[in-house]
Amino acid sequence: MTRDEDSSAVRVHGMLTAYLQTQVLISALQFGIFEQLEGRSLDVHDLSSRIGVPERPTRALLIALSGLGLLSEDGLGYRNTPEASRYLVRRNPEFMGDFAEHQSVHFANSIELPAVIRSNSSITKRVLKEGYSDQGSGAGEGAAGRERLIGAMRVSARLQADPLAKRLDLLSGSTLVDLGCGSGDYSIAIARRHPEVRVIAVDYPSISEIASRNVAVAGLEDRIEFQPGDIMKDLLPECDAVLLSHVLDGYGRDRVRHLVSKIFDELRGNGRLFVHSHMPDVSKGLFPNLFGVILLINTEEGEVYEAVDLMEIIRGAGFSDLRTQRVSFLSGLVSAVRPSLEGQSDLSL
Repeated sequence: MTRDEDSSAVRVHGMLTAYLQTQVLISALQFGIFEQLEGRSLDVHDLSSRIGVPERPTRALLIALSGLGLLSEDGLGYRNTPEASRYLVRRNPEFMGDFAEHQSVHFANSIELPAVIRSNSSITKRVLKEGYSDQGSGAGEGAAGRERLIGAMRVSARLQADPLAKRLDLLSGSTLVDLGCGSGDYSIAIARRHPEVRVIAVDYPSISEIASRNVAVAGLEDRIEFQPGDIMKDLLPECDAVLLSHVLDGYGRDRVRHLVSKIFDELRGNGRLFVHSHMPDVSKGLFPNLFGVILLINTEEGEVYEAVDLMEIIRGAGFSDLRTQRVSFLSGLVSAVRPSLEGQSDLSL
């Protein structure tokens, strides 16, 4: 076997066994391993006693986590690496563990992926053709499922919200509507980055209630106003700009065209539209390419839209001066203007 062939074999083998990495990490979070090893070293015996797990499975997890680069050995036992401390210890501000439970649900559902592909039918029916079936909850999940979804959104938003806010071209004294605001974290980042801009957050009542709590913790109740409603049906609040952040991918192309056209009809002349989402042709990370599989499982018609697809839809609604740019490894941005005059141009940066 040549070096290139060997490298290819390693890569394909890694893909086929990648699920083990996810499950090891989720299990470690569930048993509190990173919490126990924060700021200290513990051997297998001591950690086993602390987490209430026999030594054999404890040792297997520690070896696996060391292989993943999340733990190191220092002669006394195992301890967190800086990466694990930063992202996997709950008390730290960049904690990503809330993402784990949601990904565990995705993992369980993914077992049915071949059947989903054959039938083109959602398992959870979280998003139906016309919109969310239960304001963010999947079938039978209720409020707990909604809270879990928003918790996962918050982790994802931490990686994207500040870079997005920096890229939004907003005029002083203008009003931006965060349409389909989700967890409220994008509204929070925008309000902090653009203190001269008024922000109106719109989402289903139950989602808005959760998001408003996040805004309150951020101390921005006086900067971010909530107007609960249905983004597909209710009139757009009067504004100068609209943000759709990770909204359109939940819907099929007809519904996407409907919403973009609705915004065009209701937005002020020279108003701006910003569409932020997983765009494989702009973001360059791997997850945007894989996200469509999650949409197959959770939505009736949702798709991952590349920037070129979104630009075609946005331009078709009448917007002009279209521009694209990368926001993060997870996302890209398309911006456009609702013209009062003709003759605008298209630019890709």
